[in-house]
Amino acid sequence: MRQFIRYIPFFFLLFMAFVLLSCSGKDKNDEPLPDNSGPSFEALEIFLANRAAYLVFSEPVYQGGTIRQPLTAESFSIVLQGGTAVLDSVKVTSATGDSVVIINLHIHGLVSGEETLTIRPAGAEAIVNARAVPMDSAAVIAATLQDPGIIGSWISTGENLSVLFGQFGFDSVKIVYGHDGKYTYTSVTTGGMKNVLTGTYVQEKVPGNAIRKIRMNQLSPVTATIEGIFQLENGEPVRMIYETAQTEPAVAGLTPPTPEAGFGSTGLTGSDNTQVYVRVLPE
Repeated sequence: MRQFIRYIPFFFLLFMAFVLLSCSGKDKNDEPLPDNSGPSFEALEIFLANRAAYLVFSEPVYQGGTIRQPLTAESFSIVLQGGTAVLDSVKVTSATGDSVVIINLHIHGLVSGEETLTIRPAGAEAIVNARAVPMDSAAVIAATLQDPGIIGSWISTGENLSVLFGQFGFDSVKIVYGHDGKYTYTSVTTGGMKNVLTGTYVQEKVPGNAIRKIRMNQLSPVTATIEGIFQLENGEPVRMIYETAQTEPAVAGLTPPTPEAGFGSTGLTGSDNTQVYVRVLPE
């Protein structure tokens, strides 16, 4: 019995050593596997009236085959399909180690809202993450362009000016309709006199009619309400047929044109109030 008791401390120490080794040792199956997954597309948003795309990745991305250099246009395959607009070129803005890329879009022609922008990696190792793991070359993301309607810069000169404007001595009229719902109207007479009007606007599509409606709330230099119609025509440059009339303060007999009656339906002035603008592309 004494001999057995003598060995108890030895067995106890042996047991404790076994327990400690069992707790500290890790099973192979418990060890985390190395992350061999590459980056992926997460979101694509078109903004600024189709002038730019906001592309989001799942993690920071870099050019493949380089030491953590930012992505460029050559990192992507970018295609615009459908509708009437044509993608001329792109410019990519990307900071090193960022997961967001801004793609500036240079688009020609009239955007109908039926165009789809599709983006893929340019190749098998065109885009990588910080661990140099490439993005799946089959990855793809797409978004539909927005129908901007009247948004943009428009100018009317020469024979494009309405008869009415010609009678009042106008040399040119430029209207900038911003994507923020604000507009700036600048007219210049043949004598060099310049007049600037500013305010807010709302445009509206008419189902089954290519002619759209517009309502402007002039805020400066005096308040007024102007209503009318316009129609966009695809081409180089894009053209706009335009006709509006002041409704507030009201002018006796002067009524705005309507999509149903068409161009030349302004009360008092008729077709003398119809004007043509051409779109001016941003620099």
